[in-house]
Formats: sequence, C-alpha cells, structure tokens
Amino acid sequence: MGLLRLRSCCCDALSPDMLNGGDLPPIQFNEKEDFGALAECNMIGSCNADPSGRMCVSIACCRVPKNTADWDRILRFGLVQLDKICDNDYSLVYFHHGYEKLNKPTWKWLVTCYRSFDRKFKKNIKAFYIVHPSTKLKMVFRFMKPLVSIRAHSKIVYCQRLSELAQYVMLDRLDIPLEVRAHDKNLRARSVDNMTNTTGLGNYGKSDIPAFSIQPGFMRVFGGTLSDTDEVPQVVTDCIQYLSLPKNLREEGLFRRCGNASELKVIKECYNTGQNIELSNYCPHTIAAALKTYLRELSTPLLTFEAYPTVSSWSDFAEDKQKALCKKLLENIPPVHYSCLRLLILFLNKVISSSSQNLMTSQNLAIVIGPNLTWSRHTITTLSDINNINSFTQFLIDSPQMFDRESDHDIGSSLQSASTVTS
Repeated sequence: MGLLRLRSCCCDALSPDMLNGGDLPPIQFNEKEDFGALAECNMIGSCNADPSGRMCVSIACCRVPKNTADWDRILRFGLVQLDKICDNDYSLVYFHHGYEKLNKPTWKWLVTCYRSFDRKFKKNIKAFYIVHPSTKLKMVFRFMKPLVSIRAHSKIVYCQRLSELAQYVMLDRLDIPLEVRAHDKNLRARSVDNMTNTTGLGNYGKSDIPAFSIQPGFMRVFGGTLSDTDEVPQVVTDCIQYLSLPKNLREEGLFRRCGNASELKVIKECYNTGQNIELSNYCPHTIAAALKTYLRELSTPLLTFEAYPTVSSWSDFAEDKQKALCKKLLENIPPVHYSCLRLLILFLNKVISSSSQNLMTSQNLAIVIGPNLTWSRHTITTLSDINNINSFTQFLIDSPQMFDRESDHDIGSSLQSASTVTS
C-alpha cells in the first residue's frame, strides 16, 4: 500500500504540466546571501575527488538540520555552490542515508528544485551518484524517467555500497559523514557474501582497480611515485610532446573536455605494464586526460604535501609578496618535481598562446589543472581551497619566468621537436 500511495503522489506531483509550468516558479539565488549555520553544517561540499579531473559536489542527507530545515534556503545555498563550478564538467554525489520524516522536503519543493536546475547547471553535469538509495527513492526516479531526457536519466548511477562508489570517485578526498561510513559498515556486516577484502573496503579511497600484469622490474607509473632522479617521467614527456603538435594545440577545449574513458584505461594499462603505445592513435582530449590523471594519481602531489598550506591560502598573501613566496616554494620541492612542473608550465604557456583557437586561457587551464597539482594529506579540500589552488596555478602559468631558464634547453628542445612535426 505504501508504494501505491507513493506512485499516486509521484503521478500527481511530477506531472508534465507541473514540471513545465504550473504556479511554481524556480528559486532565485544571490551569491552574496549569508547562509551562516547552514554553510557550517557541511551538508553540501565540493572537492577534486573525481578521477576524470572533474569537480565533485557531495550532498549528505544526514547533515540536513532536523525539524528546522528551510528547504528553499537549502536550495539557494546549493545553487550558489554549483554556480561556482558549473561552467566546467562536474559530478554529483548524494548520500541518502539519514533521510527521515523530520527532515524530508515536500513534493512541491522537489518540483521547484527540478525547475530551478536550468540548462546552466544541467549541461556540464556528467554523473549523479546516489549512495545507499532506498526502494522509494528509486521509484521516484523511475516515475520521473518519462518526464526527463534519456541523456539526463542515463547519468544516474546507484551505489549500494561505498565500495561501488570507489569505482568512480576517490573516497579519501570526499567528505563522507561518519554516519554514512557506519551505515555502510553495518550493511557489509549483514551482507551474505560479505565483500570484505574484494574491493578494498578497509581503506576508503582505494578504487577497485584491476591488477595489471606488470613486467618484472618495471615500476607502476599511474598511481606510483616520481623517480629519485631529476628526469621527467616518460608519460609526461610523451603526452606533452604529442599535445604540442600545432593541430593539437588548436583543439578547442583542450584539457577541459573529457577524453574517452575506455581509451584512457588502455593508455594507463600500457604505461603501467611497460608496453609500447602510439599516442597518435588517440584524440588529444584523451591524451590530455591521461596527463591530468597521471598527476592526480601520484602518491605525492607534484607541488608536494608541504606546499599545500601555502597554495591553499594563496589569496591571503599580498600581491607584492606572492612572487618571492612562489620562488621559495619552488626552491623547496624535490628536483624531479621541479623539472616536471617546469615542463608542464612551459607547455601550458604554449597552450594559452593558441587560446584564440582552443579557447583555453590561463584562468581556464588553472581551473582544470590546479586541483591535480596539490592536495592535503589529511584534510578534505574545500571549494575555497580549490579557488586558491587555481589562483596559484594561474599565477604560475602567467609567470613562466619564475622557473630557472638556465637548464631549460633540454625541455625547450623537447617541445620544439614536437612543434616542428607536420600537423
């Protein structure tokens, strides 16, 4: 009977006439509104947890204020957060655990929420992960299926366990409430086959990545560490040489657009197993994604963990102090990190020189590259932190003179050799 009543409510509240018009206008938001305690409850967060380099917005139902939930205000807060990142690809993660009668929204609010997410918010959302979904929640989305586009509905991914979510996002960078972790642990304990040790559940943040057959004596590339020498890793050199071809530099949305996921997997496997690979067989967007993925999966970030406090608070420093601070930071990172970073920044400087064709300015590049250069060892990276990281990255891209040019000959010749190849 409960499900029949739910179906009746869905049909009445989510009718095409209600969704396309009716008397429920979309919510208007103001980015200057003070959300106070609502922002402090951490119900909505954002971080760089998506392996594809996209920003990831998380919503925790268990953190919604009980009894006093102002859903219109919550929606405005959510829209303000999304408005800051929706110009680029992003993913949504919704933790359903904690949903109860004391904090559930009305059907009319759900319709208002649907209508408030206009094309600006919808066009760049690439995935909507729903964690620990209930049967009723699945039915709601099932009834909505005829009312929304096939493309939009195909972006919904149900994750019954955190282990399933780990296949899509890096859990160690995601702000997962303790209540959600405890609920997931209880679900696993009740599971008949008890999936312990099959998908890395003991370590939140380790994806269920299949083990590759690595040649003896060959060190893993993706997910590994930079070498102890000052040599730039082969994968970085290969990707940058290929992307430096004139025709690739002109590719619109370079580093912003997503590559082919299956091709990216093949590229990673080839480098991880020491197999030969011809990057010219792949599109520039996939190679750009491979470069971002390599940087993001390093066990120690390119800018190192020690640089994170400075970079994540970059806007706190006066502009006349930033140059000296940046110089000191670069002097303190290991030689191979410095060499790799220098090559990357010099290359990105070449990318923006073709911005009239590829539409990628230093600011645009900083947004998609910055979160892959540094992150915290222990804390969750917030949207404010990411904005500072992006500002620092843009400063680097716009200031290639920050790097020591005396030893740039080899790097410059690598870029030059690729640029002289016929496009």
